[in-house]
Amino acid sequence: MIRPTSDRIRNWLGSFLIAYGGLAFLCFAVLVELWALAAPTTPDPRHGFVYSHNEHGGITYFAAFQATCSAMLIATAIPITFLGVALLPKKNVVVRRGFLGASANWDHDDPRRRQRWGYVAGVLATPLIIFVLGPILVRWLNARGFVFSLG
Repeated sequence: MIRPTSDRIRNWLGSFLIAYGGLAFLCFAVLVELWALAAPTTPDPRHGFVYSHNEHGGITYFAAFQATCSAMLIATAIPITFLGVALLPKKNVVVRRGFLGASANWDHDDPRRRQRWGYVAGVLATPLIIFVLGPILVRWLNARGFVFSLG
């Protein structure tokens, strides 16, 4: 049976977004940890380290670029992952609702295995998006006075 084109696109795009979101979150965790280890613990306006960053109770100060990068990565990685999961076609969906929450189980509807190629494309595209296009966007935003900080 031939699946509709929209299911093929949803399988590829959903898995691409899941791979990107997961790797973006991992990049966020690694970058913030490295930046926090090297960041000053008191504000340093002379060098631009004035945006506070609270890492589990330890306050360090980031530059505008670091603050904006880390905030944008965490603010986009998790929602993009959930969007990817929501886009994937599903069959045999079973939803359980209880007093304290809900859960769902389903089977993947991917007879042509498009998800595999979406995951591969997402993994390959993530470094390009985060380490090439991301800094261009963040520098452009910072040049226009926009700084996004987790505080």
